[in-house]
Amino acid sequence: MDNPTSEAATTTFPNGEPAGNRRWQVEQMVAMINEVTAPLTGGDYFRALVARLAENLDVHAALATECLEYPENHVRTLAFWEGEGITENIEFDLVGTPCEEVIHGGAFCFYPDDLSKQFPDWAAEEGGIESFIGIPVLAPSDGRTLGHIAVYGRKPMAEDAVVESMFRIIAARAGAEIERLQAERALRDSEARARQHLTELAHVSRLGSMGELASALAHEVNQPLTAIMTYCRTCLRMLEQGRLSEADLHQAMSNSLASAEHAREVVSKLRSFIRRGEMKPHPVPAAHLLRECRVLLDTEARHHHVRLRIVAPEDLPTVRVDSVLIQQVIFNLVRNGIEAINDSDNPRRELSVTLSAEGDQVVVSVSDTGKGVDAGMRERLFDPFVSTRKQGLGIGLSLCKSVVDRHKGKVWLEDVPGPGATFCFSLPVHGVAESPPA
Repeated sequence: MDNPTSEAATTTFPNGEPAGNRRWQVEQMVAMINEVTAPLTGGDYFRALVARLAENLDVHAALATECLEYPENHVRTLAFWEGEGITENIEFDLVGTPCEEVIHGGAFCFYPDDLSKQFPDWAAEEGGIESFIGIPVLAPSDGRTLGHIAVYGRKPMAEDAVVESMFRIIAARAGAEIERLQAERALRDSEARARQHLTELAHVSRLGSMGELASALAHEVNQPLTAIMTYCRTCLRMLEQGRLSEADLHQAMSNSLASAEHAREVVSKLRSFIRRGEMKPHPVPAAHLLRECRVLLDTEARHHHVRLRIVAPEDLPTVRVDSVLIQQVIFNLVRNGIEAINDSDNPRRELSVTLSAEGDQVVVSVSDTGKGVDAGMRERLFDPFVSTRKQGLGIGLSLCKSVVDRHKGKVWLEDVPGPGATFCFSLPVHGVAESPPA
């Protein structure tokens, strides 16, 4: 035939069976397909669908596809039956195939026979195809073309109008399923972009801290290096004078090794601090969070002549967190407290970091003796690009809130009497939270 048609010309089904009570038979076929596919979603649904179509219509191939935005004029199969069973999904160009008429024409197409005359190259490539049925799959929400469903065979099909009715019923369900899959993908992509944004913000914040931390770290690393140099020079001098005993050498080497290990610890903590990466939560005893970042906290406090007090009982419960990110939150709050102390006239230069268990939460509190927070800033304190510092970017507290939120916790400014400020955040005890962090 020269053109596809949807008009009834005989009283037989595509597989050659007598039509008889054809509407009843179509209803039975649709009911059977729906029964098989009803509990299924996604790839399972489409694989079951094309398998049933291929088996019941006795065709060589059956497929369900989704349109691609790029490359243009391409589709990807969601399920593909060929020959004797489900095969690997493929991506193909519509040009020169009857599928192009279905997608771009937006209408049901039925070539009962002589398909090889209409599409000789494609029919030959597929191994001698003579018949084809295809229907576009439309989005229930806005009617846009999402893909198509098609079957094709190596022998002619007899025409029957009820075939179109069956395919339209099937395409309606397929459209709802493709739209659901696209919505899920869009949500996953949105969440992935949000995670990437959080990662980038964390990295920016860590790098922004490096300038302020550089001189303090240089001093911290310089101390053990100076000690090592002193021990080596003393040993050389005693060796030249013939006064170096085995005991003196052993003591000098032990002291040098201890100093080198201290320098390595400082460098190791710095590398962890600035390392970027995806959020990787794991169970951690809460007290270990401060133990692992204490070198950095001590360094920063000592550099600014601030007395640091840390309270982290060893019997605190376990939390499930990304240690580096939570340590970044703690360091940000400590650095903010130190800056507040530097901006204050209060002679008491003290800052405390306290971990405590409160019900099913572990609470981290950072208290300083600085100038406090203006009442007008309290409402917007954790908003992006809001800063109490003239030179601040305003992403520190916003980033802290984002990280804590991702861990199913909360962050707040405690209302306490007297000078200074107390910032707190909570983390669910591992095993108590409704769902683990992503």
